[in-house]
Amino acid sequence: MTLTLVESMFVRDINNHKPSLLTSPKTHEALESKVQKLLAQLRNANEQIYREKVERLQAEAELEKSLSLVQATLESTAAGVIAINFNGRIVSFNQKFVQMWQIPESIMKSRNHNQCLTFYQNQLKDRESFCRRIQELNTQGDVEGYDTLDLKDGRVFQQYCQPLQLGEQIIGTVWSFRDITNSLRPEKGNVKIIAQEEGIGEQKERFVSMICHEFRSSLNMISFSTSLLKRHLHSWSEEKKLQYLQRVQTTVEHLNQLMDEVFIIDTAQARKLKFEPKRLNLIQFCHDILAQMNLSESNQHTVTFVSQGDCQAVCMDKKLLQPILTNLLSNALKYSPKGSTVDMVLSCQDEKVIFQIKDRGIGISKPDQQLLFEPFHRGENVADIPGNGLGLAIVKKLVDIHGGQIIVESEVEKGTTFTITLPLCQPVTMTKH
Repeated sequence: MTLTLVESMFVRDINNHKPSLLTSPKTHEALESKVQKLLAQLRNANEQIYREKVERLQAEAELEKSLSLVQATLESTAAGVIAINFNGRIVSFNQKFVQMWQIPESIMKSRNHNQCLTFYQNQLKDRESFCRRIQELNTQGDVEGYDTLDLKDGRVFQQYCQPLQLGEQIIGTVWSFRDITNSLRPEKGNVKIIAQEEGIGEQKERFVSMICHEFRSSLNMISFSTSLLKRHLHSWSEEKKLQYLQRVQTTVEHLNQLMDEVFIIDTAQARKLKFEPKRLNLIQFCHDILAQMNLSESNQHTVTFVSQGDCQAVCMDKKLLQPILTNLLSNALKYSPKGSTVDMVLSCQDEKVIFQIKDRGIGISKPDQQLLFEPFHRGENVADIPGNGLGLAIVKKLVDIHGGQIIVESEVEKGTTFTITLPLCQPVTMTKH
């Protein structure tokens, strides 16, 4: 049996203190038993120390992975972003911000925002207004709003500021900057076309602002959760560290979903989303989607599925159909009380496919139904149920691509029924060259 260094020292210590007088067999056995017990306790302590070391290394690896993902997400944004706490220290930033303001690397490494202010002011036409805005933020931490900054070199930046929060506490300010110079230089042409472009631009502006808001809120939470983890890595219990890591992971998953949804909407608006119908067993397809929903939903609701007509060999675009059904089913489950039933009916008839999804949830008011498919619009009665308001906007875009129709029937506190009608089509055949 091989002993550790601690165990060897312990045995030597016992040997050094053995009484010189001969002991009785019983006394010898009792002493031997006690020694073996203490050695076993030492082995258990060594094993526990080893396990804790492995868990700590795993937590540190997860933390490094989370921090890398946070920075990668920041770098993927089109806006220049910087977060400053009330002590004037830069919490985080991305390279887009550094490029827009041409700030030396030495200053960014110092994390001193007061030094950055010098570079802001020297490039602005109206330094006084900018300084007043900074003073206002220093005295009122909950200020939020937009500004337009004219630079001496002719560029125009749109500036957005928002409180930097950790839970309910405001600890600083997040600034984002977008270069809108080109958008302020419309080409000569028909006045009506220019007005339409301006309207589309305003919609995109609101869309981008809402996206930025969603990203800021998530990135703030990730940034400060990881900051707390780094600060208390050796003092917090493993359970508490895992709790914060889980919070970071959940937020990252939310950001990934948001990016996927924004990509679908942007691609659809640019008319670059390809419609590629192929033969599909629609009944099996629906069963697969319901199985996925059931796994993620942990059986908190009952979902019934009924099919009518011959739906086993139809021609549909599986890639575009899946987000339609997934979003509608997800909403039906999310806005329904636990234990309630959600019905899904599939019908294939007269060269059409009809999906009907019915829930017994909170319902949608008449005013909210008018804005139901607007990006980021959420009903007044959703309370604190999580969501970003993009799901139904995506559904409407994809239904339009199919050349289909969507009808909503809903009553507050009684439930909602969505009916999707999509035309069947012939499969696309490849021609030989």
